[in-house]
Amino acid sequence: MELSTGEISRIKTLENGTQVSTPLTIQIISNIQPFGNQTAGALRYRCMASDGEQSIVMVLPMHLTPLVDEQKICRFTVLKIVRFNFTKKARPNEAPMAFIIVSDAEIVGTATEKLGNPEKSGAAQQPYQQQSFQQAPAQQQSYQQAPAQQQSYQPPQQSFQQAPPQQPHGNSSFMSRVGDTKPNVYGGGMAPVHTGSAPILHPIKDLNPYHSRWTIRARVTQKTGIKSWNKPNSQGRLFSVNLLDDSGEIRATTFTQQVDRLFPMLEAGKVYYISNAQVKMARQQFSTLNNQYELTFDDSTVIEQCQETTGVPQEQYEFVPLANLMKHDKGAIVDVLCVVRGVEDMVEITPRNGPTDRKMIKRDLSVVDKSGYQVRATVWGDDARDFKVPADAIVAFKGMRVGDFGGRTLSLPSIGSLTANPDIPEAHMLRGWYDSAGRNASFQTYESMGGGGGGEARTDQIKTMAAVRDENVGGGDRAEYFSVKGTIVFVRSTTLAYPGCASPDCSKKVIEDASTGQWRCEKCERSFASPEYRYIFSVNVSDETGQNWLQCFNEVGEQLLGCSANEMIRLQQTDEAAFNQRIADATFQEFLFRCRAKSETFNDNTRVRISVVTMAKVDYVAEAHRLNKLIEAFSM
Repeated sequence: MELSTGEISRIKTLENGTQVSTPLTIQIISNIQPFGNQTAGALRYRCMASDGEQSIVMVLPMHLTPLVDEQKICRFTVLKIVRFNFTKKARPNEAPMAFIIVSDAEIVGTATEKLGNPEKSGAAQQPYQQQSFQQAPAQQQSYQQAPAQQQSYQPPQQSFQQAPPQQPHGNSSFMSRVGDTKPNVYGGGMAPVHTGSAPILHPIKDLNPYHSRWTIRARVTQKTGIKSWNKPNSQGRLFSVNLLDDSGEIRATTFTQQVDRLFPMLEAGKVYYISNAQVKMARQQFSTLNNQYELTFDDSTVIEQCQETTGVPQEQYEFVPLANLMKHDKGAIVDVLCVVRGVEDMVEITPRNGPTDRKMIKRDLSVVDKSGYQVRATVWGDDARDFKVPADAIVAFKGMRVGDFGGRTLSLPSIGSLTANPDIPEAHMLRGWYDSAGRNASFQTYESMGGGGGGEARTDQIKTMAAVRDENVGGGDRAEYFSVKGTIVFVRSTTLAYPGCASPDCSKKVIEDASTGQWRCEKCERSFASPEYRYIFSVNVSDETGQNWLQCFNEVGEQLLGCSANEMIRLQQTDEAAFNQRIADATFQEFLFRCRAKSETFNDNTRVRISVVTMAKVDYVAEAHRLNKLIEAFSM
C-alpha cells in the first residue's frame, strides 16, 4: 500500500476552509478518539493520519462511525480520502493546528505497522511562495522523469523540510491523547505481570467518553467465547468480558483484529490493570450490567496482570427468589441462587427465527430455592455442552432472562454466566437449608400450580369462580394471575383459529389476496401460498360456585384439542363429523387453569378479559391433600 507521500506538507499551505477533491491516500497512525455528541447520534471520530513523511489531525465523517465501532477502521488502516476540507485552528502562543475534515473516504486496507517515518506535527506550515496544492501533481511527474535523464538522480530538497521548526504541543489535550499512544509491546499469550509501583487508579463508575487518560484495576468476572458474525456489509469476530472493581461493573468488547492478541491474556477470576481503551455508550441489548458505558479494546489497549488483589470483589449479585418471578416481566434480567434438582440430556434444536441449517444446543435444568418454588432453567451452547454440575449442587446464575412459557421459566443467554458452588454467604446458607430440610421438601411450580416434586398447590393461589367475580380480579390497572379448578362445559368453535403468518418468528394475521391467491403479511411484507393457522377461541369453565369465559391461545388449544390449528381447520372444511368429535372430547373435562386477568377497554366499554396461561389435568392426590388441609384449617 503506497501513501501519497509529501501531500500533507502541501495541504498545510492551503488557505483555511479550502475544499479539496484530489484523492489522498494516508494512514491512521494513532488511537481513534470519539469526537462529538454521542447521545444525540452525532458521534464522529478523530485521529492522527500520515502520508509517510508528515502527520495531520483527521476528523472522520459520521457514516464511517459504524466501521470504527466494528474495528474495520482502526490504527494502521489506510484510507483513500476522496473529498475533504482543510481547516486551521488558532492556538495561543503556538502555531495554528491543522485539520482535515473528511467528507468521503474508502478503506484501502490495514497494515501491520506504521508506514514510513512521519514527523509528529499538527501545526500548519507557511504557504509556498510560487506553487499551490493544485500544481503538486505536475511537480511529482517531473520527479518521476528525473531518473531517465540522469542515472545519479538525487531527490531535490523539498520545501516542506525547510518549514519553520515545529512548535511543541503544549496544552493541546487532543494531541496529547493521539500523538504518542503507547505501543503494543507484547503479542498473544498471557498478560505480562505488572512490576513497579502501582499506578494511580480510576474507579469504573467514573469512566466516561470525555476522560481518556485512566487506569483501572478490575477483576474479570465473566469471559465469553469468540463469536463470529457475517453480515452483507461486514464480517468479523469478537469476545467480551465483564470487569468489576469496588465501585461497579463495566463490559468490555474486543473486535476482529485484536481478538487473537487479547483473548489469551484475559482469564476469568484474575485481576488486571487496564488502560488505553475506548469508552462508549453501552448497547444494553448485549449487556446485563448496570452501566451506561462500555469499553472497546483496540490495538493501543494495555493489559497487565495485577498480583495484589486485595479490595477487588469476586462478584456482585442481586438474587431474586424463584417465588418472585411473577413480579418480573417477560424478558427481564435477574440473578438467581438455586439448587439443581435435575439435569436433562443435551438436545439440538433449530431456532425459529434462523436458517434451517443452523442448529442450537440446549439443556434443561430443574432448579429450586428456599422460597418453595421449582422452575425450569435452560442453558445454551457451550454452557449446555460443558455442563458438569451434579444434581443437588448450588449454582449462582447471573443475568438469567425471564420467560413466560408455562407461567415462568428461566434461560441463560450468552451474556449471562453461572458459577457452581460459589463461595459466598448466601450459598452456604442455601446449602444448610437444603441439606436439613429442602432435600425432602415439596415445591410449587408455575407450570401447573400443582405438585412439583410431589408437593401440593398453595391454597392462596387457587380461587373459585365466585371469588374471581367478587374480588374483581384483574379490574385494576395491572394484570393479575390466579389459578382456578373447573370443568369445560362449552367450546366456542365458530371462530376457532385465525390465518397467521407462516414465518417462524411472526404470528401476525395474514390477508388473502383474491387476485393472486397468496396470503400477505403486512409486518413481514411477504406473501405465502398458505397461512399457518393459530388457535384463538373461548371456553366456558364452571365450578361449584359459578362459571366464566376463558380465552385460549395456540399452545393451550393444541393441548386441549389434541391437534394443530391447521388440522382442525382442515377437518372443519372436509370432515365435519371428526371436527365435532374433537370439540366433544374437549368438553366435560376438569383441569387446573393458570389464568391472567386484565381490564381492557374497547369502544368505551371496559371489561375484564381472562386468558389461560397454562392448564393441566388435576392431580387428584395433591388436590385431596389440599382439601384436607382446608378442612383442618376450618376445624381449628
